[in-house]
Amino acid sequence: MRSLRIALICLGVLVIVLAVIVVIKGGITNNMTSKKVTVLNPRGIAPPIEMIPMAPRLDTLEGKTIYVAGINFPPLHQGMIEIHRILTERYPKTTFILKVKEGSYLVNDQKLWDEIKEKGDGAIVGLGQLDTNAPATVIFSSILEEMGIPTAPVVTAGFPDLTRSFAYKKGMPELRLTFVPHPFTARPVELQREYIEGKDPISGKPIIEQIVEVLTKPLTDEEIRTGTIERPRQRTLGPDTPENLARLFLEKGWTDGLPIVLPTEERVAEMLKGTSHKPDEIIGVMQPTPPNEVWGGPSRQLGGGGADLPVTMQPSPPYESWEFTVEHVAINAVMAGASKEHLPVILAIASTGVTSLFSSCSSFARMVVTNGPIREEINMNSGLAALGPFNHANSVIGRAWTLISKNLGGSIPGETYLGDLGNALNYNNLCFAENEEALPEGWRPLHVQKGYEAEESVVSILSGWSLINFGSFKPYPIHEVIKQLLRSFETSGPGSCRPTLLLSPVTAEDLRDEGFDSKEKLSNWLKENTYMSLWNYWATRPDDLASAKAGVEPFASMLKQPQGADSPQKSMMPFTQVDILVVGGGTEVSWQAGDFGYMVSASVDEWR
Repeated sequence: MRSLRIALICLGVLVIVLAVIVVIKGGITNNMTSKKVTVLNPRGIAPPIEMIPMAPRLDTLEGKTIYVAGINFPPLHQGMIEIHRILTERYPKTTFILKVKEGSYLVNDQKLWDEIKEKGDGAIVGLGQLDTNAPATVIFSSILEEMGIPTAPVVTAGFPDLTRSFAYKKGMPELRLTFVPHPFTARPVELQREYIEGKDPISGKPIIEQIVEVLTKPLTDEEIRTGTIERPRQRTLGPDTPENLARLFLEKGWTDGLPIVLPTEERVAEMLKGTSHKPDEIIGVMQPTPPNEVWGGPSRQLGGGGADLPVTMQPSPPYESWEFTVEHVAINAVMAGASKEHLPVILAIASTGVTSLFSSCSSFARMVVTNGPIREEINMNSGLAALGPFNHANSVIGRAWTLISKNLGGSIPGETYLGDLGNALNYNNLCFAENEEALPEGWRPLHVQKGYEAEESVVSILSGWSLINFGSFKPYPIHEVIKQLLRSFETSGPGSCRPTLLLSPVTAEDLRDEGFDSKEKLSNWLKENTYMSLWNYWATRPDDLASAKAGVEPFASMLKQPQGADSPQKSMMPFTQVDILVVGGGTEVSWQAGDFGYMVSASVDEWR
């Protein structure tokens, strides 16, 4: 009996000891999870906004001259024609002048604005439907407003957040926008007329009456506001628990939707050891639609630009530019899971100012290729499965570019990023190294083709949409197969194909055996022998199709051929470069091709 009591006492003591241990351990765990930390803000430096008062309104349209100015995007011009027609019928005592600005909607036309200032009393500008020409409509309207011309911008209802955000950042947050149903293009003329004669889908007001009201309703105090809106950036966030901070980053849209490494000051300081550059050094600027891609063509950095345009047609201002420093890039590199050894490559990518999240509705993708000694120094993969999720450097460098594009380039879905479907390739941005060791004799690595020395470390950026994959042991020439499949990249116009080839080492050797002893030779052969299909030729050359149907040669004979036959139009322009990269482990005669065009290269060595 005594032994039983002793056993029960011992058991009770053991239970108490275990309970105490559990309580202590739980307290320690709770204390650990509740430990607060401070992190650095991953966002770039947003410029201040200078408020611009809108132009005084008209007391009436009667006796006035109003310009109806099309932005020169032909698929949308019918809308401006209908606006002009209806207004002319309804307001016979007002003169309405229909004009189309010179140059595409991507460039300014100060000559027309000066004419409106001299001869007109007001303007209606539009019609904007895309992520590029809807902002263009806002830009042109704000220019006229600043010149003292009351203006009614007209855009489709697909972009309310984009256009309002754009107006705000241009200093006219109260710019009076009129929306028509979206989409407007590719709709029968009868339906387009019905749209214009109907109601604004957002305000619910009749569109024509609203346009008149925009031009005549007296301005409010907010619409004539002046001054500067500062947008200061808080450098540190917290202290708070890691769980709360991770949730904050996710809710603010500062991540790619995946878990991140919190950028504490200690982690960022360690990352900065990867470069000799000062943390506060300004690297440059980034924006969702860089001027080198849309607003006036390639920049001078890319070998062109708007410098040869008339002064009155210089490129219109793009999205606002966000400035960023070395520290800003390091913060995003930490978030991506990168190490300090990766930082020079990430800085080189950032230094180009090219976003990986191009705002276009077309859902662009990006590719970043690394060449030179840095590949081996940081163990980048250029061999087996180089494009897959198997290599740390490839993964985190590509991911860092996405985070940089969001946090330093200002890409916000619905506001500055309008990719209709989005693009899964943006998670990693096709980040890999070229397999220089597997290049056939006579084939130069990409960076050497672009003017760098072989011993330099370089990143190169390409832009496109997608990849197609091909693998075969069939006994036909590989270059003939490539030529046929490149037609998959035909887009909206002649010479629009800009392909890049990713070749397995085995495929590259076979192509050399087929007579292509250099990349350039293969590129030139493809340019000279790849033609648009007839169906696409007819779609982009309606005048030639009309001639064919009228029996005019040689078009009439072409019309008798199958729609899939070659047309006389080459798929690529003479200056187009078919870029060719060797990558992979050489386990099969395979290759991938993408509608990617080369943009720019940058030195990694400059950022060590």
